[in-house]
Amino acid sequence: MRYIPAFCLREGMVLAKDLYGANGTLLLRSGQGLDQHHITHIARLGFQGVYISDNLSEEIEIENVVSDELRVSAEKTISAVFTESRTGTISRETTARAADTVQRITGEIIGNKDLMVNMIDLKTYDNYTYRHSVNVGILSIVLGVALSLNRPHLYKLGLSAMLHDIGKVFIDRDIIEKKARLTLEEFQEVKKHPALGYRYLQKTDYDLPPMSLTGVLQHHERVDGSGYPYGLTENEISMFGRIISIADVFDAMTSDRPYRAAMMPSEVMEYLMGGAGTLFDADYVYLFTRKVAAFPLGTCVLLSNGLTAIVTENYADCCLRPKVKIICDDAAVPATYYDLKNDRSLTGVTIVRVIEM
Repeated sequence: MRYIPAFCLREGMVLAKDLYGANGTLLLRSGQGLDQHHITHIARLGFQGVYISDNLSEEIEIENVVSDELRVSAEKTISAVFTESRTGTISRETTARAADTVQRITGEIIGNKDLMVNMIDLKTYDNYTYRHSVNVGILSIVLGVALSLNRPHLYKLGLSAMLHDIGKVFIDRDIIEKKARLTLEEFQEVKKHPALGYRYLQKTDYDLPPMSLTGVLQHHERVDGSGYPYGLTENEISMFGRIISIADVFDAMTSDRPYRAAMMPSEVMEYLMGGAGTLFDADYVYLFTRKVAAFPLGTCVLLSNGLTAIVTENYADCCLRPKVKIICDDAAVPATYYDLKNDRSLTGVTIVRVIEM
């Protein structure tokens, strides 16, 4: 399977993964052949792209660190948490569901701890808030596992990460849902959400431990002191705050927003690596690059020698030099593979950019 941007979809392509919309609604099943109606509907809903099966990518199988079913269930739970928080009537049932969801996600990630995160996430504008919350929870726990945190700490981290943006329910919705860039005054309002979320969660039935609450409060702090709300530096920022900040930025920047297009994972990974030691904890960024693929499997790329290729294998210790298969129009020609990490004759060959095919 491979990821195809929505504007590159053509009739006859076959969907490789179930496609879900807002509130976990199943839109299209894996194996569905796409016609023009499907393609138009996918674009109208705001999907960046979908996964398809074809001859070029038939050898590529992508294993999820968390199942699609659990992701959908988690999004519904987070939706309920945010909705009830707006009205101030959060129920014990919802808090119990949230706790159970984090436990289940933690269990699946521990069970799949040797897998890299290899997916480009399929979000729409409508489900961005809840999908983002779940993704930040997943990515934070993945990083927590890499840091060898025990299961109780992973649970506390996951709960903190999934609730990190809860304070946004107390910000004017016209600002949160604005389709254009925020004004300076509007951004100042948005910057209040970590403290608002922290204070709100202190008073709820979640009974969050102090370290989870601190993660919510500090997820926008930066190690050079340029973050908010308090401009903390380095070790003044808690472990959870430093972890969640990386997961939050990665998922946000790889998502389409009304005011800007999504960046590819490789571009965001380079941003994180460039900010290591200034914006982000350098050790945590290093571990993040070992667990989250810069070039997810099935990504089509242009090489510095002018050839095009598709990523077939990633290496945890060399995230920018995967194994790729050269794309050739002649089906009779045997497949050629470039192992950019291990083949010394390819030292001068690099990935120039991701391309759409």
